[in-house]
Amino acid sequence: MTIRTTLLALSAAAMMTTTLAATPAMAGDNPSIFSQWKVETSTDYYVKAGAKAFKKGDYNRSVAYSNKAIDKGLSSKREAIAYSNLCAAHGALHETAAAAEACDKALELRPDYAPAQANQAGLRTLFAQNK
Repeated sequence: MTIRTTLLALSAAAMMTTTLAATPAMAGDNPSIFSQWKVETSTDYYVKAGAKAFKKGDYNRSVAYSNKAIDKGLSSKREAIAYSNLCAAHGALHETAAAAEACDKALELRPDYAPAQANQAGLRTLFAQNK
């Protein structure tokens, strides 16, 4: 276990009181144990498509659309939304390292961005559940 993983797991208890938006969490035949992730949309086509795919439970497509949005270049506000959505999609797929990286990038761009903070708290809870 890395130091980062350990710290995230240890801080999960402190974050358990955070309320997150609940969404259905099914990735094909692999139901997610932790289904509380926050996604947002914007006027950007790929960000909007990624959020829509997430809400339908198609997390792999959500990852693809979020990455396309990031790759094409966005304002820092929209890029933070895309990274936060990417965090949620990776989290729903239990890809914790990729989710943590995406959350970190979202919060680097917008430190007070509530959906990214909520997703990071959800990620901490996921780490705690997987200990």
